[in-house]
Amino acid sequence: MSEKLVVLCTPFGDGWHWIIEETAAPDVRWKYFSDAHRHFWQRYLRRPNFNTLIAGMRAVLYAKRNNARLLVTIGPRLGFWCGLFSWVFGSKVDHFSFSFNFAELPKGWKRKIFSFGFRQLTGLRVHSQMEKTLYRDYFGIDEERIEVRLWSMNIPEVSPDPPVLSEPYVSAVGGNARDYETLLGAARLLRGVLMVWVVRPENVAGLDLPPHVQVLSNIPYPRAMNVVANSRLTVVPLRDSQVPCGHVTLVSGMLLKRPIVATDSAGISDYLTDGWNGLLCKPRNPADMAEKISALWENPETARRLGENGFRFASEHCSEKTVREDLSEILENYGLR
Repeated sequence: MSEKLVVLCTPFGDGWHWIIEETAAPDVRWKYFSDAHRHFWQRYLRRPNFNTLIAGMRAVLYAKRNNARLLVTIGPRLGFWCGLFSWVFGSKVDHFSFSFNFAELPKGWKRKIFSFGFRQLTGLRVHSQMEKTLYRDYFGIDEERIEVRLWSMNIPEVSPDPPVLSEPYVSAVGGNARDYETLLGAARLLRGVLMVWVVRPENVAGLDLPPHVQVLSNIPYPRAMNVVANSRLTVVPLRDSQVPCGHVTLVSGMLLKRPIVATDSAGISDYLTDGWNGLLCKPRNPADMAEKISALWENPETARRLGENGFRFASEHCSEKTVREDLSEILENYGLR
């Protein structure tokens, strides 16, 4: 019988350590690997990201050498490298990849090699039903290995800073697969509605922003949540109807009891029900987006009801409890609970 060892490889340091340690049995030993920079020169290893490659290789070698019971990775890129190196080094350690999500799918030769790496995984956790079908077909992964688990989190930390504006405003937060051009079109139709966007600089590059739209970039997460928490409503403008993104922003907004207007996309259909816990607008349609924003802006009672329903949904289906239950089931199957 192998030692009760679990190897965890993450792209963001200590993010998952506490929840896994609290879920596992006391006699389970953990070994952590991260693609965070260990030496100053590693900050220059970006294209390709050799830090991720190195972290994956170290995790797989350690798991094999110490006969680990389980390998857990967070995100598809570490999932890929660990899957690939498991094949290279002949490691038979079962491997689960959590938070498996692509904002942009790899193409060409990358798609082929990623597909090979992903087919080595024992199990994957995706955040929407649409992604289960998408990744199954795109990468050729066995459907039985892919499980849907909605994005789960605690109520976001909100910084104690004063509101960014003293007047009511609409917020928009996020960078992956976003369509700020359409939101800009809606803003031009709603000149009496102040807006604050928290974006990446590239999200608004080339856009001629009107005076009633304020843009913030590169601010800490609690400050971004402060922007959402103090807004009258929040908007999630997505690129098209087939985008598997926006889950973090949606759940954060719901947990902060903010009413939501979002682009109608298959990737968020597990989270938003139009008219119940949010309003959906047509993709690339500024007029429809403006109409939905106006509907909540001018009807505080409707906005309050949608915000309360969103909080109820997120508390029940997108809380930390969901992650714990999933981990508990996996660990129990390996005698680690």
